[in-house]
Amino acid sequence: MKVISIILAMLISVTVAANTNIKKKEEETKVVLKKGGAVYAFSKDDGFKLTKKAIDNLGVKFLGLGNSKTWDIPKSSIVRIKSATGVYRQYDDWITLVFVNILKKNKDTVTINSVDLQNGDGIAISGVKFLRVTDADLNSDTVDACAH
Repeated sequence: MKVISIILAMLISVTVAANTNIKKKEEETKVVLKKGGAVYAFSKDDGFKLTKKAIDNLGVKFLGLGNSKTWDIPKSSIVRIKSATGVYRQYDDWITLVFVNILKKNKDTVTINSVDLQNGDGIAISGVKFLRVTDADLNSDTVDACAH
């Protein structure tokens, strides 16, 4: 009986320590947005919002998608992360990486489809590298407080 009590006490202390570490980890990964910064909103689920000034300064441009199941977009819009392929979508000013399938490649364009894209969405056709850096920085566990 004593052994069981000791084991239970040890398990409880390990569980409490693990939960404390999880809470600390969550607190460490919070993103603090600076007033007047380029990013004025961020959500792990929805993506991020950039100010108009930031979009203009970074040369980010979006192409509106029409009512179709496939779209022809510039190759420069494509983002590759390991074996995944995506594009940056803008919807209601939220910018997020959306995974796509490449159906056809041409000299300067690719034909894509995705269950996550629809009529009215915008696809980044320039400034994609800046969006990728912003996205990676916001979603990194090592986000710093630099003014970039």
